[in-house]
Amino acid sequence: MKALDDMWQDVPVASFEDLAGARRRLMDGMHTRRRVVTAPRLLVAAGVAAAAVAAPLIAGGGTPAYAVTENPDGTITVALNEMRDPEGLRADLLAAGVTADVSFLAPRTRCADPRFEGTDPSYGSPGPTGALRTGVERWRSFQATQVVDVHKIRIRPEFIRPGETLVLEFRDNRNAQRPWTLGAWLARAGSPVKPCTPVADPA
Repeated sequence: MKALDDMWQDVPVASFEDLAGARRRLMDGMHTRRRVVTAPRLLVAAGVAAAAVAAPLIAGGGTPAYAVTENPDGTITVALNEMRDPEGLRADLLAAGVTADVSFLAPRTRCADPRFEGTDPSYGSPGPTGALRTGVERWRSFQATQVVDVHKIRIRPEFIRPGETLVLEFRDNRNAQRPWTLGAWLARAGSPVKPCTPVADPA
């Protein structure tokens, strides 16, 4: 304790001007620190506000059910992540310039036919046989829509003529490696597409 008393005796008594200067330096330091701390807080708050505005753009706060992308080469890519909202997909395709009819089907079902008059033999036939097999790649239904991977199809509008409807029937496979099977056809201009009536399809 005596050592502390001796130390305090060596400290000179501060004047009023000394105390005022010390207070001013302390306040200046606090203002500088406040600016450094407040700026990041404002940035974080702005980020939270931006996230709150952006969040509703993704349905359900997660991956959207589908995405429609118009590519520079004129093709349209449809990424299908979840089989829901066929009317939303139809509307987005229409906005991209393609008149479409979209149906999502349960496993082992199909739409009862006939629903429309097709532009080529791909619709309503059991499959290409004989002479038909050699021309299948020239059918516009085949050229207009192609599966490019397990979640995406590519639509080529140059093969869809005015007044025609692209009919898309997606059937759920309940299989992660092959989540759905696609039936894609072109309905002839002037041929209305009837609503899909699901029926059993054991095949």
